[in-house]
Amino acid sequence: MDRRDIYIEQIAGALSAARRPRLTALLDQLEPGDIIYAHKIDRVGRSTLDLLTIVERVRAKNAKLVSISDGIDTGSGVVAEVFLAVLGAVASYERALISERTRNSLNVLKARGVQLGRPRKITPAMVRQVKTLHVDPELSVAEVCSSLGISRTSYYTALRQPN
Repeated sequence: MDRRDIYIEQIAGALSAARRPRLTALLDQLEPGDIIYAHKIDRVGRSTLDLLTIVERVRAKNAKLVSISDGIDTGSGVVAEVFLAVLGAVASYERALISERTRNSLNVLKARGVQLGRPRKITPAMVRQVKTLHVDPELSVAEVCSSLGISRTSYYTALRQPN
């Protein structure tokens, strides 16, 4: 096997096949008799519908998809197709559960008052300084930013902060 025949995609998240350039390229270049080997079937399609659409595109080119870990071979008939649909549905359900747990955990953290995300660069004291210096007609925005060590974006963000 030639290294050019190996397609690796490292896109995270639940993107459909249409938004995965390496998978799209692979499907476009399939020829009759080709076999696509995937480590796990849930890595091929991000939803049951997406997975079945991909399998249909593979079959339309008289090729087949083999999942090494799951023992699925799309060229082996109706039983494989049913198993594929069930496995795809389970994988989709699992992703939904993970997403729900993540949302719930974030809501619990927010309720506890935990600051999520990147720490703020501008402290409340700096916001007060920006607002005080902003009203001085002799100081330009660039001078205030330079003296406080902040960017123009941070300067204007500070001005929008409530008192």
